[in-house]
Amino acid sequence: MKKPYFLSIGLVFSSTVYASAVQDLRPCTHSSPFTFEHKPAYQSLKLTPPLVGYCLPTPNNSREKVCMQGSYQSEKEDDGSYFKMSYWRENQRVLEWRSDGFLMSPADTFAVELINVDGDNAAELVVSVMTGEGMGMGVQSSDIFVVDRQKNTISVPITVEDYGRVSGFYGRSGQACRLLSTSWQSGEDKNGSGLYAQGTWYQLKDKQWQENKALPKLRRRYLFRFEQEREAATRPLLWFLDKTVTQF
Repeated sequence: MKKPYFLSIGLVFSSTVYASAVQDLRPCTHSSPFTFEHKPAYQSLKLTPPLVGYCLPTPNNSREKVCMQGSYQSEKEDDGSYFKMSYWRENQRVLEWRSDGFLMSPADTFAVELINVDGDNAAELVVSVMTGEGMGMGVQSSDIFVVDRQKNTISVPITVEDYGRVSGFYGRSGQACRLLSTSWQSGEDKNGSGLYAQGTWYQLKDKQWQENKALPKLRRRYLFRFEQEREAATRPLLWFLDKTVTQF
């Protein structure tokens, strides 16, 4: 008779810990999900065809910008210059790195924003590059890079799905923002098989992405209400606060 009693206490405790860990998190990401109908105000680069390129200034600072150049060619070039990203300050190129891109629309599927990723007083420059879009739900894949403007370094990329909808940076006021990397996975529960959003938290350390095990891994079934929320999203959803969310 006592075992169910103690099990119930354990479940309540686990739920309380989970809720306290994420309940006051809010989106740090302000970029809307990428759409071809409402692209950012890109500045076109003058390049020799078939190369195309565009730049975006950093928010509230026209002296800094991020540029991307690519090609409509069907295959990537062997020298690795097919999708070239660069960070500029005062008309001087500070950093350059490679990135995947979206073949149907090269060089104009990226966004930039300033986010406090490491918890110091200086915001980092987050560059998101949309690299693919699926049929059906239209799930987008994006690579996320972080530029440290103080050290002039670039992080390794991390790939997420539906950035700006169910993936994004979240945090508490005055603290570092953590990246919730979400993917869509098939699974089962007591109601049968279905589609789930599964989210894992990451933090950036020494230009590398590390799983943040202090925050729980989350899973939510993709039902009609969730579908409506996702379609209407203009910034990352607090989908992990829904009462149907479970840990995995």
